[in-house]
Parts: sequence; C-alpha cells; structure tokens
Amino acid sequence: MKVAGRILKIIFFLGILGSGIFYISKALLPRIPDFYEEEHWDVVFFGTSQSYCTFDPEIFDDYNLKTYNRGRQQQTMNYTYYYVKDALDNSDIDVVVLEIFGMFYDEDDTGFTSEGVRDSSLNDLRYSDIKVDAIKDCVPEDLQLDYLFPLGKYHSRWEELDYSSFEGWKESVMNPYFTEEGRGFKHWAGAQPCGYASWDEIFSEKRRPVYEENFRYLDMMNELCKEHGTELVLVRAPFPCNEKTVEMTNTVMDWADTHEVELINCMKVTDVIGLNFEEDSLDAGTHLNESGGKKVSRYIAEYLKENVLK
Repeated sequence: MKVAGRILKIIFFLGILGSGIFYISKALLPRIPDFYEEEHWDVVFFGTSQSYCTFDPEIFDDYNLKTYNRGRQQQTMNYTYYYVKDALDNSDIDVVVLEIFGMFYDEDDTGFTSEGVRDSSLNDLRYSDIKVDAIKDCVPEDLQLDYLFPLGKYHSRWEELDYSSFEGWKESVMNPYFTEEGRGFKHWAGAQPCGYASWDEIFSEKRRPVYEENFRYLDMMNELCKEHGTELVLVRAPFPCNEKTVEMTNTVMDWADTHEVELINCMKVTDVIGLNFEEDSLDAGTHLNESGGKKVSRYIAEYLKENVLK
C-alpha cells in the first residue's frame, strides 16, 4: 500500500507540474492574430513584405470578399508553405493568393537563416503539429529547442501580462488572440519616387534560374491547395522591377503555365492599374505605399471576381 501511495503521489505531482508548465508556456507564447477565430475566408494572401504592402483587405471588403493578409517580412518559401498549410488546416479558404517575391531568394540568402525572419514567421503561427513540423524543417537544428519549448526564449513576456486585476490577468493568460491592424496590410503613406530609369525590360522574355528548393515548396503548396479544393493564384507585385525579378518572374510563369496555375503579373499592367511611380512607391521602387497597394488591390479584386470566384 505504501508503494502504491507513493506512486499516486508521484503521478499527482507530475500532473500538477505538467499542467503548470503547459499554462506557463501558453501564457508566454506570443499572441496569434485573430485570423484564427474565423472558419471561412474568401481569399487569404501570403508572401513577403511585398504581400503586406500590396493587398489591402479593406478594398476587398468593397467587393464583398472576406480576406486577410498573412504576408510576413522576408518570408522564405519554406516558411510560407507552412503558413498556407496552417491556414488551410484552420479555415475553409476559397482562394490562396501568393505574391511570388519569395521565389527569388537564392540558396545562400540570409533570409533562410535570419532570426528576424524566423521570429516574424513562427511567432504568428498557433502552436500545433504543423508549427512543430515548420520548426523541424526550417530552423537550424541547434536552435530548434528554443522554439519547440519556448519558456527560455519568451521568458521576458511576463512583462507584457496584465496583473492589475484578476480579469486583466485572466485575459492576458487565457486569450491567445490579438487584433492585427489592417488585417495584415501595412498602411504606409510615405512616398519616395521609383528610381528606375527605364521600364522597357518589363517585357523581356529572358529567363533566369530560380532556386530549386523554392519550386519544391511551391509544388507542395499547389498540391495542398488541390487537396483542400482551394484555388491557388500567383501574383507578382509591381515592385521591385529590375532585370533579375523580371527574368525570374518569367521562369515562375513557365511553372505556372505547366501546372495550369494563374499568375497575375502586375508589372505588365501598371497602366491598367493606374500606378503613378512618383506617388505610389514607398521606398524608391522597392515596395508599394498605401496608395499603390489600394490601386493594386482593386485590380486584383476585380480580376478574382471576374475570373476565379465566379
């Protein structure tokens, strides 16, 4: 009986310890966007900062399209794949729109190893088996424990919890969501004119090799969308537009044609969109500002309504 009693005490202690670690970890994990509270989206946008500077959900509201922008800074294709997988696991999504600048990262690009890219991507993923897979696949092996068991990495988050009242503390600990301003779109109103001297190269037919691993994740993303009955649409934002991005876009276009996936190349329809390169460029032709993003959003919304969401 004494042995049985000790075993029960050990089990009881381990249960309390495990529960404590679970709730402490839950409290310390960064909050996730309220994107996760919705069961259905008409369109969700993914990609790098080109995505969150290009697609404004408020404009899509005018077309009765329920949308969210999940673009993240410098996000490489491996992280983007898990973002799409996680989103499709959480919600029913009619159309996944991928802005393809992430396809242009080369094998040795620092985006694949940058702590900033890791954190901006992983912090906004809910904790799940998909996030665990993302950590194991994308994070260097010697750093994985910090993301799998976040007590050490996020211990300073205690400072963000509200202890002023029981309700405040309860809200801080028990509610994992935050409302993301602009549903992910960045309302950046500054303007720095595009510095490109000539746009003749936009219509070049040259191709430039694209890192094969990027295509592997794009293939996986395409298959994932098919499994969920979701339409995959690729978009190339108007900026940046230079020899490299034009030629790599042509290479991705070949993939799109082969796989019967729509690729909307906004670089070639800037006149239709009505872009003004003096007023709609945020930082000399690297990103769109708020004005440019709204113009492209109207064009994409009309295109999706007429050609995809019939």
